[in-house]
Amino acid sequence: MSENIHLLRAKREILFGLKLAAAMLAGASLLALAHRLGWIDQEQVVRGHNVVIGLALAVFCNAMPKRLHGSPRSVQHATLAQSIGRVGGWSMTLAFLVWSLLWAFAPRGLASTGSVSAVGAGLVLMIGYTTWKCVACHRSRSHGGL
Repeated sequence: MSENIHLLRAKREILFGLKLAAAMLAGASLLALAHRLGWIDQEQVVRGHNVVIGLALAVFCNAMPKRLHGSPRSVQHATLAQSIGRVGGWSMTLAFLVWSLLWAFAPRGLASTGSVSAVGAGLVLMIGYTTWKCVACHRSRSHGGL
């Protein structure tokens, strides 16, 4: 029975990834077609690709808390994983939304450095929060807490 659950989960994950990839390829193809027809210039193609990439990664990160979980060893571990997943998912979702907004509206130099800085800040927040929660969890267990 659990193999069927894992198989269904794997199929859902693969289908989600394929849909996301198809959306990215469709966006890239539409941008290439618009450039070929002379509707947009190369600068707009680069910006459009970065907007599509940022939005696709924001969608992926938004789904992260709901998707990345296994069998917890305890209620405390389940709570910890859920908390880390939410903060990580939302920090990276916001980072990639900022990425997309910068590439859509900011001057190219600012978009280039600002988008990488936004994702870096999201990573620092996610890793910092994870470290803080794991250390707090370890301390509470070693001192006879939860």
